[in-house]
Amino acid sequence: MRARTALAALAVSALLAVSACSGEPDAAGQPQASSPPAKITVQVRAEPEEAAVYRSLVSAYQKETGGEVELVAVGRSDHLTRLFTAFASGKAPDVFLINYREYAPFVQRGAVAPVGPLLDQQKLDRGGYYEEPLKAFSYRGELQCLPQNISSLVVYWNRTLFRKAGIAPPKAGWTWAEFVAIAKALTTAQTKGVGIDASITRMAPFIWSSGGSIVDNDENPTRTTLHEPGARAALQAVVDLIGTGATPTKAQFAAQDLDEQFMTGKVAMFLSSRVEVPALREQRGLDFDVAGLPVLGKPASVLHSDAYCVASSSKQQDDAAKFIAYAVGQQGQTITALGGRTVPSLRAVATSPAFLSPTRAPASSQVFLDAIPHLRHTPVTPSWPEVEDVIGNQLERAFSDGVPLDQVLGEIRKQADPLLKGR
Repeated sequence: MRARTALAALAVSALLAVSACSGEPDAAGQPQASSPPAKITVQVRAEPEEAAVYRSLVSAYQKETGGEVELVAVGRSDHLTRLFTAFASGKAPDVFLINYREYAPFVQRGAVAPVGPLLDQQKLDRGGYYEEPLKAFSYRGELQCLPQNISSLVVYWNRTLFRKAGIAPPKAGWTWAEFVAIAKALTTAQTKGVGIDASITRMAPFIWSSGGSIVDNDENPTRTTLHEPGARAALQAVVDLIGTGATPTKAQFAAQDLDEQFMTGKVAMFLSSRVEVPALREQRGLDFDVAGLPVLGKPASVLHSDAYCVASSSKQQDDAAKFIAYAVGQQGQTITALGGRTVPSLRAVATSPAFLSPTRAPASSQVFLDAIPHLRHTPVTPSWPEVEDVIGNQLERAFSDGVPLDQVLGEIRKQADPLLKGR
């Protein structure tokens, strides 16, 4: 289920070390002010519907600036592997888009040129951006990459299935008990009420809402804390929900991804970030909206944010920074917001009709902005991708295979804690 593995993590250390040795661009080789922008390569993680949004962004940038961009759009499961390979071969993209949970290993190996100074040269004012994603992409005291979005986890729900079942739309602040009751009421012979996968990005908001934590220290984690009372109670609540039969079976998960099950009416609700919107909009006959997460105690949600990074090996860092400044600026973020792909990290665009217009699904996009005061991010540390894999793989055993939760939590401590201590 997950592309990242311990083997890949070891490989990236070597791969990035190679790219880091290529050095900074020679100042004498920088283009003069009168020279046309150099061609740059930009790699993004994007399925076909998302890729169309990025193509529109690139087209607008090229028309506006005269710059030339080669867009490399890679499927979600292959993006990191392609990046590793590109760095290893000495052909790293000038700019790459990456999630905050995955960029620390690149920084650790010197493969990222901190974007802060580069964007200062472009006179980009960071004051208009939401703080949480900026914090998530700051490492070793520097802003490493500039975030394009500030998405959160939400509940996607099928309006048609809710109407047929006679169930009112979810309300802000709905409780976990109400969420479970609705999931059960939506479950039929053809449809499951809700789909939830076992990743920590899905579990984190409920753990925090329940008063628990994932690790002992968010800034400098040394051990996991999923076995402690608050976190364990939240995970047990998910296990209990699965036990009602309101979620897809292991076989159903294996046969079709949750977003596809939602599109085809096999699942009435599922949890994800803004990334799903372009594809859902393309699904003929699908009437959907979004709702905030149910709460076990206090409101909580988890940051989903991607940012543009500049490769330290790039010979066109100024042009790379120029593209990033456009992509995350007013025009660029308006384009990606209209395409449905992002919750803009720039406040002025996030609160504009480009994002909030109720005439395009989801009508309740304000839900994403309402979650911002309750956002937290998972740890930013080089070993975190491996830790995530351990947690997800083990929780899958509890959720799908019926392995006792405490046994699984013990295995998480056994496998994940040494990774954190050795970070």
